Amino acid sequence: MGVISLLGVILLVLLVLVCGKSGLTIFFGLLLNFVLLFITVTLFGLGAPPVLTTILASAVILAVVVFFSAASNRVTRIAYVVSLGVMLILAGLAWLIQFFGNIQGFGNEVGEDIGGFSLLIGVSFGQIVVSILMLSALGAVAEASIAVTSGLFEVADQVPDITPAQLFKDGQEIGGKIIGTALNTLFFGFFGSYLALFIWFVQLQYAPGLLFNDKLFVSEAASVLLSTVGVVATVPLSTWVVSVTLQHEAAQAARKEDH
Repeated sequence: MGVISLLGVILLVLLVLVCGKSGLTIFFGLLLNFVLLFITVTLFGLGAPPVLTTILASAVILAVVVFFSAASNRVTRIAYVVSLGVMLILAGLAWLIQFFGNIQGFGNEVGEDIGGFSLLIGVSFGQIVVSILMLSALGAVAEASIAVTSGLFEVADQVPDITPAQLFKDGQEIGGKIIGTALNTLFFGFFGSYLALFIWFVQLQYAPGLLFNDKLFVSEAASVLLSTVGVVATVPLSTWVVSVTLQHEAAQAARKEDH
């Protein structure tokens, strides 16, 4: 058994021990998303438009992430709608980042590795960058939406007469903790993934200006910042949708009592 297979088995066992039967659902959703990502990359190679393909694939991936979680039905419905809305916003921001940042293609550090290969593969590297930025933010956005939505519904269940203003305040408090955690997770994930590259930069005595303008560094930093923007945007949007949903449910309950 290889290392990856062993880690997968350990993950499955821990999910079942901690989450019970829902752990199997979560693990199956993870495998399904891996297959979806593989299909998406394959479609890129076959000539499908990267951005449009990514938007469609992201909608399916978000559905798997959200609906295969252990949250209740009303939480998952709202989390999915909010995640889709934020994803479309991030698509526009990703295009602007790529357009003004000019971060498509490969950096100088990988020039020797790909020097013997042809880059005329018929794929727009600019659109590929937009796709990468979008896909990198999906997990953080979905996680934030589920956390905020489930937390607010829990608050509303405990305090049925809570006002919309107080609910929004509670949502901001919950979201603030999530944003701080997500930012640290994204930052240390980025730093850990490129630790060897940073050591190389130090050994090559890169000046700070050269480092902050390096294509690899800028593209990964843009990915982290865009994911953080998505998390920050998810918090007020989730809070607003939950507030509107609770007001609608209260109005329906009042009409039923009148009848």
